[in-house]
Amino acid sequence: MSSFDGQDLGQAVGRALATITAPVPEPAIVAQGRRIRQRRRLVRAGAVAVVATVAVALPGLLFTAVRPSPPARPLTISKLGPTARDGVIGAGTLEGKPWTVRLAGPGPVATAAGLPATGRLGTAPAGSAPVTFRVAGSGGWRVLAGPVSPAVAYLTMRLSGGTSYRLWPVAWHGHAYVGVVVPWNLPLARVTAYTRHGELAYAIPYPNLGGFPRVVSWLRPGAPVPAVSSATVAHGWTGRPAGQWSVQVQVGPWGTCLLDRLGYQGIWCRPAVSYPPNAVILVMSGPGLTEAAGITGRAVAYIQLRLRNGKTARLHVLHIGGQGFYALSLLAGQVASWTAYTTTGHAIANGTGTPGSPRSAK
Repeated sequence: MSSFDGQDLGQAVGRALATITAPVPEPAIVAQGRRIRQRRRLVRAGAVAVVATVAVALPGLLFTAVRPSPPARPLTISKLGPTARDGVIGAGTLEGKPWTVRLAGPGPVATAAGLPATGRLGTAPAGSAPVTFRVAGSGGWRVLAGPVSPAVAYLTMRLSGGTSYRLWPVAWHGHAYVGVVVPWNLPLARVTAYTRHGELAYAIPYPNLGGFPRVVSWLRPGAPVPAVSSATVAHGWTGRPAGQWSVQVQVGPWGTCLLDRLGYQGIWCRPAVSYPPNAVILVMSGPGLTEAAGITGRAVAYIQLRLRNGKTARLHVLHIGGQGFYALSLLAGQVASWTAYTTTGHAIANGTGTPGSPRSAK
């Protein structure tokens, strides 16, 4: 019994004795004290039960206090020498099986046993990015490879559970590359590039459902993480069976991604950059697509289309975060020419064919 219980119990028994007029047998007093003690224990047990219920109902309040168990490490990455031997730029194990990434041919392309080759990697990252990744694969594995900026000493890949892996650039024909084989569903949360003196830039990949996360846009150390915005750019009906189409846009720390039918039919991503005010750039295109979509500068309010049948149509431009987005069905009528206008009706760009295609803009 604690001192608190004893004091309360004694006072309660004293009050009980003061209210009786006839002698009370000692066993009755003891029994009443026991009943009082039992009631206090029940009240405390009820309080604990209420706290437990709140903890279950509001798990977010306890999230920071609970550390998840370390995830398994099915992936290992070996540190190779500074120069590739026989074209090998990466090696390690995945799920207990060895893997090797090699470069071959002009371009070059990256290959790994049992996996398709990547597209051409080039000899330098795109723009100011520290690395540009290409992904290829099927089944449960993917090969991830790309050229690295000369300023990069190493890269880290951090998973959502906190596990981190390190990639070291390897020189091949005078240019630096990294290569790794990973599970298709690797929960990649952040990629960071380091120089010999510290952090250079970091990227938050686009969480590509059903595919490997896409590393698109890079942020400088200390830069605020951009907010996430999403919207439907356009939707419609092509006139064919099951001919519904729609294009969504998702803007966030990864950059800008256009999704065809919520991403099930394709995803096209671009880094977050500042486009010229009159820019009209086709982003979503390719064989078999029934729609096209692109990005505009902030000054483009709408696009006027002239179809091959002589009719005209106005294409709405959706603006999010200083960028404009447009989408159209390629089967609704072939586009002969187009003109982009400002809100005041001033023409600022034009071309032939699908708006924004490289060969159409003027």
